[in-house]
Amino acid sequence: MLEFLSFDVLDSTQRFLIQYLHRSIEPKLPICVLADRQTCGIGSRDNEWESVESGLTFSFAIDTKVLPKDLPIQSFSLYLGFLLKEYINQDQYGVWIKWPNDLYIKNLKVGGVMSQCLRGIVVSGVGINLNSSSFGSLQVLWTKEEKQDFVIQFLNFFMTFPMWKEIFGKYKLEFYKNFNFTFHDGNEIIAFKDVRLCDDGSVLSGYKRFYSLR
Repeated sequence: MLEFLSFDVLDSTQRFLIQYLHRSIEPKLPICVLADRQTCGIGSRDNEWESVESGLTFSFAIDTKVLPKDLPIQSFSLYLGFLLKEYINQDQYGVWIKWPNDLYIKNLKVGGVMSQCLRGIVVSGVGINLNSSSFGSLQVLWTKEEKQDFVIQFLNFFMTFPMWKEIFGKYKLEFYKNFNFTFHDGNEIIAFKDVRLCDDGSVLSGYKRFYSLR
């Protein structure tokens, strides 16, 4: 049974959930925290998630023991992001996953997934731009209740736990959408068209491997 907590405002759903897990000897899992408005979200490389007029922000935690046995835990963000993309696209939004954890529509970022492991628990934070005049978004206006319904229904969809092999097979067919983009390794800029996507969800550039758990 999913434990679900909903708030009007939080600084960060992911910080709130991590603090809850640190305080709890036996936390109730799976658990989800939703904020109708988030004031200080966590972005990639410890940056703050920039606020938009309307966003969907939630975090959830789940025991790694219930996940598919073939899922490389370092690729959990990719696995979760792909399933989120599949669920969103039931309404024909055209979202795709830019490796390893970003949600895009065409060449505009509309959201992302951040994951980390704590004592055998995976904690993931999700942010999606619903409506924005400055950033990419789904261009929808949802009430707090509609956000709650979406998150609960998505997590029920996610917790059917399809095998990694099935999800990764589909993602490989879409990886070419990354080819116009690059990523940074320190001061080095690496083109996605020059890397190899590996079966564990990592990418290989020369002899260096990059993973998606972040």
